[in-house]
Amino acid sequence: MTLIRTLVAALSLAFAGIAAAAPEALVIGVVPSLGPAAEVLQQRFAEAYPEVAITRQIAPAATLVKAGDAGSGAPQLLLLDSRASAESLVAAQGAPGDSLTVLGDGLLAIYSNTPGINTGRGAPLFIADYITGIAIGDPATSPFGGIIRSVMERLTVLDTAEKKFRPFPDEAAAAAAVKAAQVDIGLIPVPLLVSPAYRNTGSRTALPLGLYTPARYVAVITAAGRESAAARAFIAFLRADSTRPVLTEIGIPPASAP
Repeated sequence: MTLIRTLVAALSLAFAGIAAAAPEALVIGVVPSLGPAAEVLQQRFAEAYPEVAITRQIAPAATLVKAGDAGSGAPQLLLLDSRASAESLVAAQGAPGDSLTVLGDGLLAIYSNTPGINTGRGAPLFIADYITGIAIGDPATSPFGGIIRSVMERLTVLDTAEKKFRPFPDEAAAAAAVKAAQVDIGLIPVPLLVSPAYRNTGSRTALPLGLYTPARYVAVITAAGRESAAARAFIAFLRADSTRPVLTEIGIPPASAP
């Protein structure tokens, strides 16, 4: 059985243009809200392509997009939380359209690890006197920050809620602060909350989809990965029907209609 698996993996690599005798390195840039999800995807990809050595770099989308042109050591493939950023990258590089694929929606949930807080209370929660802080990712570097602000505006609680915002460098840092009960509640991307580190902690309530247009998670090959067989193989893996259940499991449901 082991021999059969080895032969199948070798054939898969050959069809992808990856020589089994010469393992190819693949550097993947990942936005913080997809950190745990990217780890799962890497593990599943490795089952079919064990000869590809993957390194992950975690940073905001703008940083990753800029790094994609940096030469040696630059990420060859990016997992982003902004379709606009990915499309701009493709246009700037003159890359073919098949270098980009949509993974699914970036959803948000209200999360708290402080006893006694009911995350399902709705709009009154954000303006309640006992809520002194709302953890969010930095609006300057994340699309989720702008989405959260628009949600509060739609709920007509922005004036009060905005004074409680506690911006963190990214959503992963915001989630960690809420988990440590340093902040009362947070508006956190779902892929973080379904990961093992958060799955059995605190309480969480999905933010109703009628309140916002989700962010869009996408994968895109960079200029550094244009000639990378491993990057093309990873994109093909992400597009495969067999990967769709995995994406849903790690908190990335299929993309909703625009």
